[in-house]
Amino acid sequence: MGLKRREFLQQAGRVLAAIGISEALWLRLGDRYLQALAQPTARKLALLVGVDKYPDSPLHGCVTDVELQRELLIYRFGFAPSDILTLTDAQATRENIETAFVTHLSGQAKPGDVVVFHFSGCGSRVSLAESPGIMQNSLVPADDVLPLLANRAVNDILEETLLLLMRSLATENAIAILDTSYTYPGSRKNGNFRIRSRPRPTVGEPSLAELTFAEGLKSSPNLRPAAAVLAAGGNSQLAAEQEWNGFTAGLFTYALTQTLWWATPATSFSVSFSRAAGTVEQMTGLSQQPQILNHDLTAPLAVNFSSLMLNSPAADGAVMAVEEGGKTVQLWLGGLSPGVLECCAGSVFAVDSSAGARLLLRGRTGLSAKAQVLDGFDRTDGQLTAGELVREEIRVLPRNIGLTVALDSGLERIERVDATSAFSTLPQLAAVGSEQPADCRFGRVPETSLAETVSPHEPGLIQSRYGLFSLAQILIPDTQGDGGEAVKVAVQRLTPQLKALQAGKLLRLTVNEGSSRLKVRAVLATLAPQARTVAQREPVRAGGDYLLEPLSGESEKSARNYIPSVEKGSQLQYGLYNDSDRPVYFAVFCSDSAGRLSVLGAEGEMSRAIAPGENLTVPAAGAIGWAVSGPIGLAEIMIIFSENPFAQTLAAIEAEMQQTRDAQSIRVLLNPLNVARAVLEDLHAASIPGVQKVGISTDDLALDVNVWATLSFVYRVIGNG
Repeated sequence: MGLKRREFLQQAGRVLAAIGISEALWLRLGDRYLQALAQPTARKLALLVGVDKYPDSPLHGCVTDVELQRELLIYRFGFAPSDILTLTDAQATRENIETAFVTHLSGQAKPGDVVVFHFSGCGSRVSLAESPGIMQNSLVPADDVLPLLANRAVNDILEETLLLLMRSLATENAIAILDTSYTYPGSRKNGNFRIRSRPRPTVGEPSLAELTFAEGLKSSPNLRPAAAVLAAGGNSQLAAEQEWNGFTAGLFTYALTQTLWWATPATSFSVSFSRAAGTVEQMTGLSQQPQILNHDLTAPLAVNFSSLMLNSPAADGAVMAVEEGGKTVQLWLGGLSPGVLECCAGSVFAVDSSAGARLLLRGRTGLSAKAQVLDGFDRTDGQLTAGELVREEIRVLPRNIGLTVALDSGLERIERVDATSAFSTLPQLAAVGSEQPADCRFGRVPETSLAETVSPHEPGLIQSRYGLFSLAQILIPDTQGDGGEAVKVAVQRLTPQLKALQAGKLLRLTVNEGSSRLKVRAVLATLAPQARTVAQREPVRAGGDYLLEPLSGESEKSARNYIPSVEKGSQLQYGLYNDSDRPVYFAVFCSDSAGRLSVLGAEGEMSRAIAPGENLTVPAAGAIGWAVSGPIGLAEIMIIFSENPFAQTLAAIEAEMQQTRDAQSIRVLLNPLNVARAVLEDLHAASIPGVQKVGISTDDLALDVNVWATLSFVYRVIGNG
């Protein structure tokens, strides 16, 4: 990782011409982060803080967040390693953080430079002695102390102090990222998530040293009127971290950095941020919604950041080190989605700046991986070097991917034993402890009234009802059972829903908007109760020279909520565009908030190709759109394009009985797992020529990103009242 600054700046590339973005100020403030980083001449400074080792409230993903940001800034945005200062755990005291900000950032930044401050750790709220009823947000450093009755002072850094530090910088190209929350919900855990707030009631006051430091900043000359901040959630919302397979990270930091690895010259920051925020909301519901904050929304920007854009290619990661005389390399894979990262052993990556260089992934530890340089790389063009960007080329997935269910900690020991035994009888389903990585949770359904919980045979005896929950402990609709059922009976009852969830997991592993090279795009629109464009998707690396149609004012307002809302009963229509030079086939699947999987479209449409340069509306133009139904909550539609027909998928659909809803072309799949597996086999078959060309052999599924594209549309179904 010891690359020279010049080498990184060379990778970052030149600034391109202006592109059009929204006039909304919050979007322009967001572009400050992505577009300012692209400046090839400015010095780029960063201070990254992460605290896991608190005295009484340890976290596990904050140091990983620092690593995620550091590798992104170095490999994707050309920061020199010497210009990035990190403070982790015991280093991150209140005094050290504030001193480092003053010396490393304020003391060095000049007009036009770029400054990034990141904090991952606990947040809290404190009160001022002269205003005891007014609470202020604060960041909790590593030297957190327990306030005493005689001395209520704590070592917190006031959020106001941080904003003053940001406003005192000599450059306006500054952004703060805060992956923390200030409200303690009464428990450190929420399902599989750990909450990043100090786990005790707010009784502290800022220290005298903190107040004196803040007063000094207020008297600084030339304070700017605003400070741009990316926050993990709203003021009273939660910020969470999660354990994945091999590492723990903040939901917001991981989603944001992963999305920015994919950023291209045609991607405004508003799009990147919205997708990251949408990913967080998918996982946590409405309890965590990332925000772009600014304390003076009327302040004009001193620099027209919309005229700047990074022109380095989108990437999934970078070469960190070259070993064994160029035969193996260490990779950082911060751009891969968690699901793909977990299954990626045997996948092939291409090195963008080294013609013909391909890397076969051999093993992974967290976000780092070891890869073998495949034969055929012409080393006469030069050796591989650290810092080169890599992109996914062949995605290898095991054929036996299962579903993991976490058993809620509220279950009694005998209930956990019975559940483990019941799940062990189901193929490709595994039960794990409540804190281990999982796809969903099994537990008791909270009862809403005493009348529902009392057994008619044994008055006063509370009967247990079981159901499935999201990782954020949100009940999955239609999974709760009747009172008094045994655990093993509940697991048997839930088997169809579990298979549907597993099928949805398999289909989501095909989503490759960040890596596909297929030149296709899709637009989601409502026909009724009003006609409007809701969302639009395209592979970010397809290299098309087209422009997606602009969102309407109402749609753009919806886009700021990150996940668009669609009223129940609305009629949906998709526009599918083939901008490639070959015919493409398509399949459309919908998963509702209960996990049910449906195939959308009239019989025969999946065997129909879209010719090069043509477009298609589904349902057809002039027809009634698909009516939005199902339970309230998040729904997802996955549109899968492929160069080959979906032969095995069609056979799997036709081999089972389907239900038809509302006399429309919406068929609920009674055996969705067979259909999802058939989709993977069809994509595998379409990929055989590309896989053979690369020269790998595997018994697993090998999918060539050049021949398929899966675009995901997530929207929130709401009531129409």
